[in-house]
Amino acid sequence: MKNSFVLKFVFAIAAVVFVGGGGILFAEFNLRTSIDVSGEIESKSPGYSHYNHTDDVDTSFTLSGDYLRSIGGLGNYLKIGGGFEVMVPRIRTSNNKEYDGEAFFFMPLYLSLQTNPVQPVPELFFRFNLGYNIVYLDDYSASYWDKKGGVYYAFVTGWEFPFGLFFDVTYAFYNASLESSRAINKFDITYNRLGIGVGYKFGRPRNS
Repeated sequence: MKNSFVLKFVFAIAAVVFVGGGGILFAEFNLRTSIDVSGEIESKSPGYSHYNHTDDVDTSFTLSGDYLRSIGGLGNYLKIGGGFEVMVPRIRTSNNKEYDGEAFFFMPLYLSLQTNPVQPVPELFFRFNLGYNIVYLDDYSASYWDKKGGVYYAFVTGWEFPFGLFFDVTYAFYNASLESSRAINKFDITYNRLGIGVGYKFGRPRNS
């Protein structure tokens, strides 16, 4: 129910941002690649605590893109938009042989709210992403597992250069669940990653 609400909320606001108001040619498009230097994946099975485990994740990469536009006359101070992520599949490192070497990835769609609050330093920005992600886990690919997506959110800070390049640091969280009719019938999955990204900005904000 909560996931369904978040998904509807994301698409409703996205419709307002992307369709309402026009001016898409004055928008800002950001494309980036990030190296994910740190991450953990946690699996929990309600009622079966001995199946709960948290594991490290090998270094991998994430590709992402954002669409942003200024709000009203606020210029660079406040921008709203949305985006997507495409993860390169990553590998779980576990002491449990059943899970060690498992490949997985998440794919979120999200809304973004970005601010440049320190006016003497307009290059510095902070962004919050909220959205919905789908999930693929190699060890749960059997047909009797029903994979359900979940809430995605991320905190981002970065620096924009005047010639279009930027770099940022992202701390992101991904949620999903797996259900089946078998004895161990549910797992809640949470993954977090710390990514260092570099990208390029196309276009300029509407009111910059």
